[in-house]
Amino acid sequence: MPATDLTTLKDAQRELLLKPLDAAVFLAPWYTAVPAAFTDATGALQSLPAEYKSVGLIDKKTGVAFARKQTNASIESYGELQATRDDITSDITTLEFEPQQTNAMTLELTTSANLAQVEAAADSGEVFFAQPTSEQVTYYSAIVIGKDGNEAAPIYVFKVMPKVAVTKYAGEQWTPTNVLSQKLTLTAFKDDTAGYAVAHGFGGVGWKNLLDKTGIAVATA
Repeated sequence: MPATDLTTLKDAQRELLLKPLDAAVFLAPWYTAVPAAFTDATGALQSLPAEYKSVGLIDKKTGVAFARKQTNASIESYGELQATRDDITSDITTLEFEPQQTNAMTLELTTSANLAQVEAAADSGEVFFAQPTSEQVTYYSAIVIGKDGNEAAPIYVFKVMPKVAVTKYAGEQWTPTNVLSQKLTLTAFKDDTAGYAVAHGFGGVGWKNLLDKTGIAVATA
């Protein structure tokens, strides 16, 4: 083997350090199809299907958090110091964010109420509805898009969860220094039509410029 040094072996590439400087969460009724591609041949971001609605502004401090938890079942054998077999028995991914805007979508997410039939009073504009007393899980299709880089060469990061449901509510805290909101945790489930629970993607002009450095193969035209 030829002689080398650690700097060469490290293959450090600072341009591959991605940092989502902005992000948006989009939700649609479950079964809403996911776009075949999020960018066109030039790398420009494309519009999403009309059913996907943005939750709007999200708390900056906590941002958008993805967590993955695996549960393993190990087999131990007499005389062996390490497990001799290890099987993954569950693999759960969650999406956590705190929507800050008060609109129909965030109210449905935080209360589990269906506002499709709710109308504001014609005279006063007042809105009043009850939180369901009989819980029913509501599933959504979710797309999360993050953006790094500048407008001339943006780098987009995509997360797709074709079947999610709210599984944890952080609760509201009313104070004069905080916006009326609460953090939500959504759990991803495998969608039989899509064939997966979570998918990942990258795109944009800036991503095209970096592609040859990532080690990812490019399809032939």
